[in-house]
Amino acid sequence: MNLMEATIFAVLISTPPAEGPAFGCRLTDNPKEALCSNDLVIKEFDDGTLEFGAKVTVKKNRRRDLLFSNGISAYFDSFGWLQFSNGYAVRRMEGDIFKMTRPGNRELTCRYSIQGKQTRCITG
Repeated sequence: MNLMEATIFAVLISTPPAEGPAFGCRLTDNPKEALCSNDLVIKEFDDGTLEFGAKVTVKKNRRRDLLFSNGISAYFDSFGWLQFSNGYAVRRMEGDIFKMTRPGNRELTCRYSIQGKQTRCITG
């Protein structure tokens, strides 16, 4: 499971609070399952499909397009941002640091800790 990608999808799907404590996800003892700070459970299936809270799935087709079961779509713009149909946008800044813009809210900065097998997203 690509935990950073799963965390970004979790933000898109579950809309964590605009302010307050950091949002993040961590791998459980099962490497195909993650738990996020808002109690959202993410599961990965053998075909690479990610399931969020047993409600929304995300898969990639052969062209690597993202297919969300709730209708969200995505495309890369000419500036390298991955733009989502719900108004969010994500871009890798460097290494394991990602920026995410949210409609009407401040940016999130997300980082991945390989040793801790967890992600952490903070506003600002």
